[in-house]
Amino acid sequence: MPLIRLAEQTVFDPADGTGVLLDTAEGVYFELNPTATLFLEAALRCETYDEVVGDLAERIDANEGELREGITSLAAQLAESRLIEPSGVMP
Repeated sequence: MPLIRLAEQTVFDPADGTGVLLDTAEGVYFELNPTATLFLEAALRCETYDEVVGDLAERIDANEGELREGITSLAAQLAESRLIEPSGVMP
C-alpha cells in the first residue's frame, strides 16, 4: 500500500511536471508546483517515509530532514483539502 492514497473522488494528473489534482465531488482542481508533484508521485509509489525520502534524495538536492518535512507538509495540506485518505499519512 502506498504511503499516500488518493481519496476516491480525487484524480491526479502529473502531466508536464506540474501536477493537477481534481476533486470530482466538489468540481475543484488544485495545481501543484513541480517539486510538490515529485513528492506526491513518490508518495503514491512508495510505502514508507524512508522509501519516499530515498527516492526523492536521488532527484532533489535537499537533506533528509527537508525532504521528510516536505512530504509531511504536503500530506497535511492534501488531507486538509480531503484529497487523500486520512489514515496512514502522518509519520
